[in-house]
Amino acid sequence: MYRIFLIASFLISFNLAYGHGAVQRASELTDSDIRLFVADNMDGSVVTIDFPDGKIINRVSTPPSIMILALSRNKQYIYAMRGRDTDQDVVSIITTGFDPEHNQFRKPHVLRTITVDTPGGPRDDKMATVGGYDAILTEGNAEIVVLLSEVIDGFSELKTRRYKLAAPDHYHYLEGETYLYIGHLFNGFVQVLDRSSGEEVTRIGKCPMLHGMTRDEESGRLFFACATEVVVVGTLGEEKAKEISRIPYPDNTGRGCAAFFKGKERVQWCYTEGIIPRLYRLDTSRDTYKFETLPVEPSIKQNTTHDGKYLMVLSKQGVLYLLDGLDGSFIREIEISEPFLGDWFEDVGKAILPDIESHNGTAYITLTHEGRIAEVDLEQGKVNRYIDLGGFPTRIVLLSKESLVQ
Repeated sequence: MYRIFLIASFLISFNLAYGHGAVQRASELTDSDIRLFVADNMDGSVVTIDFPDGKIINRVSTPPSIMILALSRNKQYIYAMRGRDTDQDVVSIITTGFDPEHNQFRKPHVLRTITVDTPGGPRDDKMATVGGYDAILTEGNAEIVVLLSEVIDGFSELKTRRYKLAAPDHYHYLEGETYLYIGHLFNGFVQVLDRSSGEEVTRIGKCPMLHGMTRDEESGRLFFACATEVVVVGTLGEEKAKEISRIPYPDNTGRGCAAFFKGKERVQWCYTEGIIPRLYRLDTSRDTYKFETLPVEPSIKQNTTHDGKYLMVLSKQGVLYLLDGLDGSFIREIEISEPFLGDWFEDVGKAILPDIESHNGTAYITLTHEGRIAEVDLEQGKVNRYIDLGGFPTRIVLLSKESLVQ
């Protein structure tokens, strides 16, 4: 009996020491107001930073040469799209980490990486959509690939629907009420597809070097920027899929709009590519469309706040100019960084330019040449702090908690 007792005691002790008993889990949930996702093109990683603490949560490894960082329609995923500075094109889909059950954030991680042929399509840091689903425009094989899965994980089949486009190209895309509108950069036309059937409805042509586009929400009209003028296309009622007008640029520089930003009320701002000395202003509420020119210091990045209140222009000298989002009048300037020296021309190889995002009066600016982010109080006109990331931070996606719990 004594031997049996000793053996039992030994087994119990052994199990306690080496067995896999119950262990209390440590929660990684954090309560944050803002989560920033930043592309670091030194190594191709995506860095997550939570505010108001300004704490770097983690780095997610993705294939190098990120060109595009974009938020999904349902705000649950970040898409990191690889640039052409490599011999293979992929898209990494990363969870944002938001846990709706606890109303808090977890650390992001890569859900899956898929191979595509020259991915594109996002606009204003948001994914293109078709019928409420995220879509990738594959510029190499001329398709719109619609991801029909509401929930993306590492195991389930990723169901898709594909729309064939007219030709391989660099696209500028928006979804209308019933049609899909795809601007082709080099081919110089806007292709219109029926969303239900996928059949081509029409083409609106004679638009050389089409780069950049935007929408006026009130009229539903789309504005496609060409090298010589801007083509206005209707999407509602009798205007649907028809050319409405063309807007000439106010000068003969040979360089038109490259991208648009929405200002206050129905004003749109656009800029030319490269280190620019001007912006163009367009009031889409007018009966007759006409561009106005706003001279600015040679700038390396521009954006507007989400409410359109401010137009933000980051100069090559490292100064942030804060302008009125309605008329472009000067408000204040804020010294942000050392000058951006050298050539900062960005092609489709990978992102190299700084980025600006904002929320409730605070701007976040990637200082690519200094390896850090500036957090800027726009109302007070000062830098609150710098957050050192190292590497080469470029693109930003900003996710606010308030936008997730509405």
